[in-house]
Amino acid sequence: MGPIVGRAVLACVLLLPCAASAIDEIATEEYVADLMATPRPAEPKSVETRSWAVLPEVGFGPDTGPLVGGKFTDRDVAGSGVTLDAEATQALERQQMLSLTAGTPHLVDDRFLALLEARFKLDPEREFFGLGNNNLGPDPVSTHEFQRTQAFFTVGWRPRPYLTFDASGGIRYVSIRKGIRDDDRPFTTDAFRDLPGVHGGYVNPVGLAAVVMTRDDVIRPTRGWRAIFKVTHTDRALGSDFQFTRLGGDVGRLFPLFGGAHVFGLRANGGFIFGPQRDIPFWELEDLGGDDTLRGFFPHRFLGTSRVLLSGEYRFKLTQFDFLDWWHVRLDGVAFAEAGRVFIGNDELRRE
Repeated sequence: MGPIVGRAVLACVLLLPCAASAIDEIATEEYVADLMATPRPAEPKSVETRSWAVLPEVGFGPDTGPLVGGKFTDRDVAGSGVTLDAEATQALERQQMLSLTAGTPHLVDDRFLALLEARFKLDPEREFFGLGNNNLGPDPVSTHEFQRTQAFFTVGWRPRPYLTFDASGGIRYVSIRKGIRDDDRPFTTDAFRDLPGVHGGYVNPVGLAAVVMTRDDVIRPTRGWRAIFKVTHTDRALGSDFQFTRLGGDVGRLFPLFGGAHVFGLRANGGFIFGPQRDIPFWELEDLGGDDTLRGFFPHRFLGTSRVLLSGEYRFKLTQFDFLDWWHVRLDGVAFAEAGRVFIGNDELRRE
């Protein structure tokens, strides 16, 4: 039996609207869930209830070093009910991210929603640790430049306020190059010449998903469910350089304590990707690591054809205040524990 990797951490976080990190495979549906929880526009009475905000971003990661950026969010553009997010970040280690999303859940008396996304990501020195639950590290076996540009369009039907069925499609282009390095570690393109997707390519997936959302708020939810179930497929008939199908699920529940000042959350996530062996690029494999799947580990530290993740989190409010009529700041403490496992093949999955 392979190892179960996990991490338990106590930290303090500044809670701002919609953190940038999201699980890539269901990022669209996570945004759809936020749209579902967005109430109809109302006249703002305070900084906290204002529909727009300009948010500074400051962070640090083991792969990025110090990171700065900014985000503009308006949940009622020109009184139209459209939500607009524009975000950009730059890291000391030269990672860059640009994102623009626009969507509305208020079409045809709130029975339909639409979402448009455009994203760019550049990492000139992405670490590669190999496949499976290996014991490599703390240093990676190779490095490469990873650049991804993508655009997606999603439409959804809301038979109930808490339930959406959506269909999505788009184009994603990934470029893998030698990039830069700080030591004599080999480039992935040289060390693993036969690795599927080692030179990048196009992936143009179509997807169907069901999203259940009963949480009470977008910015700081304290109660309710969020469940996402999604299937995506791509092949050469869609203009893709690869062929595979992905199944994914994500279920989380929040429990309020002490009137919502404290929140306990549980989450279970899993994914499975299958197709011809040479037609699944390594950068599309299920992964664990980073702020979105396994905090405390390098992003994309573990790669496999299947993934399971369990997470528990306890948040408690420390303070909140308005800052210069610009931001309503909430400072929370959080303790969390996570455990996950990737599987590299069906035989290994059956053995486990």
